Amino acid sequence: MKIDKYTAILNNAVGYHDMESLTNNRPLANLPFDGKYRLIDFQLSSLANAGIRSVYGIFRGQNIRSVFDHIRSGREWGLNTLLSHYFLGFYNGDDDATMNDKDYYNQILTYLKRSGSDQTIYMTCDILCNINLEQVIHLHTANKRNITVVYKKMPRAVFSPANEVLDIDEKDNVVGKRDIETAVEPVPMSADIYVVNTPWLIEKLEEEAGREQPRKMRYLLRELIVTENALAFEYTGYLANISSVKSYFDANMDMLEPHKFYSLLYSNQKVYTKVKNEEATYYDQESEVNNSQFASGSVICGKVDHSIVSRSCHIAKGSRVDHAIIFPKVTIEEGATVSYAIIDKNVTVPAGVTLQGTPEKPLVIGKGQVITGDIVE
Repeated sequence: MKIDKYTAILNNAVGYHDMESLTNNRPLANLPFDGKYRLIDFQLSSLANAGIRSVYGIFRGQNIRSVFDHIRSGREWGLNTLLSHYFLGFYNGDDDATMNDKDYYNQILTYLKRSGSDQTIYMTCDILCNINLEQVIHLHTANKRNITVVYKKMPRAVFSPANEVLDIDEKDNVVGKRDIETAVEPVPMSADIYVVNTPWLIEKLEEEAGREQPRKMRYLLRELIVTENALAFEYTGYLANISSVKSYFDANMDMLEPHKFYSLLYSNQKVYTKVKNEEATYYDQESEVNNSQFASGSVICGKVDHSIVSRSCHIAKGSRVDHAIIFPKVTIEEGATVSYAIIDKNVTVPAGVTLQGTPEKPLVIGKGQVITGDIVE
């Protein structure tokens, strides 16, 4: 693909209320995943694998320091070359569908007009997948459409109020939207991934920006796929809809199932992330590990079962970690028990303490939180 033919807009979901403290200090896009990745890695990698080197990221102007720290120059995704372009756009706003910050559309339009691209790919960071965008772009171009949307057939149980259910005819055209309660499973859920002709998109964005209460781009595109009878592209690989603590927890636990792990991370497309040059994780002779994954730089002396442990953690002798997600730099002291829980960065679980959640409501311990006793949900 020609580098200058395509641009991409990467939209961070500002955070769902059901994410609890996990998004207090970082945008949802920068949440750790499977020990060594961040959610944003999957969108950036899909773009990199399609040869797209011009990316505009939309972030709310709060808690974005972790984004700069993770992406840095963009070298891992090919965004640091002379012919590549990577921009971050910031806006002031809330979780509503409308946008009162005029700079929101001004910045997007300036980027698109200067890009001179033929087509723009739009993606969001709350949908976790590893999609071959070249296939979507090829289908979009061959059918000569203004807009194409990616969807995935999903069980009703994984939907959130933020998702759209599409009504798709036998010719793969979007003819409307459905009510989730009446849709027949598996339900065609929009993945909020779009391929749009750039000149046409600029025209529609200018019209929206001129409204008294313009909507955010995500909601505008959702309307356009219906009014323009968009082409629908079915994605059949692994996809997780990250909208709550439970959905985030379940997506990480999915990576302990080999077929889901290989479908997402070891398909025909690589997933790139920031490289850490650390020593391998050390497993003590008294440690006991069952169906778990570990990043580098940790020391494991206790029992770990069905869990994901990130970098630079210490799990002491006599401790037990079961069905848990452990973020970087967490210490679990001797005799402590952690079960059905998500432990954020820089937390120490004192000796003998029990942290216990449930499969339906995993316990979340916030970044740097001081634990003084048992917490049982």
